Amino acid sequence: MKTTINIFKVLIVLFISTTLSTAQNQHYRIHVDHVYPSSSEAYGVLAKKLADMAKENKEEDSWNILWTYDNRVFTIAPMNGWEDMSKPFLPNTREEMGNEKFAELFEEFDKHYDDHNDYMIHLSGNLSYLPEEANAALAGKNYRKILVMYYKARDGEKLREVAKKFKDLYTQKQSKSYYRFYFSGFGNPESYVMVVSAAENQLEYAKQSEANRKLMGEEAEKLWNELSQYITKIEYVEGEMQPELSYNPN
Repeated sequence: MKTTINIFKVLIVLFISTTLSTAQNQHYRIHVDHVYPSSSEAYGVLAKKLADMAKENKEEDSWNILWTYDNRVFTIAPMNGWEDMSKPFLPNTREEMGNEKFAELFEEFDKHYDDHNDYMIHLSGNLSYLPEEANAALAGKNYRKILVMYYKARDGEKLREVAKKFKDLYTQKQSKSYYRFYFSGFGNPESYVMVVSAAENQLEYAKQSEANRKLMGEEAEKLWNELSQYITKIEYVEGEMQPELSYNPN
């Protein structure tokens, strides 16, 4: 959390010609803490305290917490426009606590990890498969399975074309396996896309995935083979959203 207070102020000039959000796309800033396994409980207490203080002081800006099984904590904050780049972090809480105590709070976070980093990702509404019924079906399901596919930047447009074919196939088959599709943004050393699926737990995800495999059939296998020629490596990430550590003023 050390860099969170002034997060991304230095990026304003670099992004000044870019539109941050549209009706179909949402940009997020990500802060990742690589928490010591032995510090998980203590870190969780601090994160809960921070969320409670934001609620108590009626902060305007929201964030969600994803805690992965390899003990990385992702703070995910939506960006609505350029003013977000220069906003102070938790201004109401800082005013209530005073600068010294506010800084001390984040010094406590710093005791529980060595490595942390910041970057941006972009949600593609056009390539995500989220029909109208998805919101109700996914409500309250906090398990996340994330497929991370790295690619060479020169193949980005070809990858988009295949991703659109996948969405069209899912739509045609009326699949119940919904997903969000993200692109890596500033601060990432490599280009990648993420396909994020939600479920109640690992077992439900496994059942859902198997049913979807049968539904998609050979058409999906052909598309996967087409996509694979543009992918340089693949990673899988699992974790759970942490509503009690997150904050949403709404």
